[in-house]
Amino acid sequence: MRYRNTTLAAATLLVLSMSSCAGPSDTGETSSAPAAWVSYTTPDGSLVFEHRADWTIQEKPALANDPAGGVSVQVNDAGGDMVARLDTGLIIDLICEEPDEAVGYTEYDTEPMPELDSEQGTEQRFVYRSIAPSSPNRGEPVATYAVITDTGDRGQCGLFDFFTFTESSGGRFAGEYPSEEVASGQSYLDGAAAYADSAEFRDVKRMLVSLRDTR
Repeated sequence: MRYRNTTLAAATLLVLSMSSCAGPSDTGETSSAPAAWVSYTTPDGSLVFEHRADWTIQEKPALANDPAGGVSVQVNDAGGDMVARLDTGLIIDLICEEPDEAVGYTEYDTEPMPELDSEQGTEQRFVYRSIAPSSPNRGEPVATYAVITDTGDRGQCGLFDFFTFTESSGGRFAGEYPSEEVASGQSYLDGAAAYADSAEFRDVKRMLVSLRDTR
């Protein structure tokens, strides 16, 4: 199975001004209100996940190469930037060559996903991780969050953002920490590590971890 990554764009956090029953506060303080969440079911009815109500789902031409079919959808934040992409019906060969140099592999967060069943009997999990360098042809590091089936390679052959699903194929629900989010004077990997503590990441993780099958 050859895995492909997606690109993450920044998601916005909805901040609401707080007021008391007695009238406007004179302190000027604000507080973050919990965002509303809704459920989305894929057009083929096979999968469902939750997302912020101010995010949108955009159906795309399916990348599926499984004769049984599949779907492709893109999740956009309130500003219209892509947060993650879900593709199913993927039959992909794993090509793994020994890296020319040792790679630095780091996991920042992970969580089991027992509600996402696979007809191949594998166990799925959410993971946010980085690798440096990302590939022989792409020397810079990359950090992705994804729903995966563990391959056991631990990044030695790249970040495999792929999960098994049906008997014949799998899917990908993933996004990438973007280099444009790195603060001035901060390295990409430092930015990726700090992102794991952000409110935006918590929303992204909640969405990916909520993925489950409806069969």
